[in-house]
Amino acid sequence: MKKRGQQMMGMPFGMIFSIFLIVIFIVVAFMSIESFLRFSDTSSVGLFYQGLQETVDDAWRGQSSSSHFEINLPPKIDKICFANLSATITNNGEDYESIKDFYVYEANVFLIPPRAAEGIEWKLINHLDITKISKTKNPYCVNVENGLTIKKDFYDKLVWVE
Repeated sequence: MKKRGQQMMGMPFGMIFSIFLIVIFIVVAFMSIESFLRFSDTSSVGLFYQGLQETVDDAWRGQSSSSHFEINLPPKIDKICFANLSATITNNGEDYESIKDFYVYEANVFLIPPRAAEGIEWKLINHLDITKISKTKNPYCVNVENGLTIKKDFYDKLVWVE
């Protein structure tokens, strides 16, 4: 025979255990959603670099070109900088301070702020005339909202960004 006290204690324990499981499932769901959103930001940065390289390659293959490149990056990224960090720095500002530590890598394109780039802060884009791009300002930075104009004149061997 069960005593009345044992029945009363059994029910609250089951209720507490059920609430505990519900809380665990909710926490795991939020962690999964956060992970998925972070993956989405990482993939959009990777797709940006891939699209930029393809657009630069298309311009480089042609005799002359001028095209507008729309930038689709995570909202936390403010600027794109083109720089030759091994050359003389002529734009010693906040942008340079953000990317100066990447001089050890062979790169010419940087995202500002780097921590928002999800581990892909810099990239080497082939066929860019980084000397011409950074002639007046090194690093040369562009706001994300403005987009990029990718150009190549008839006598140019490499592509430049405006």
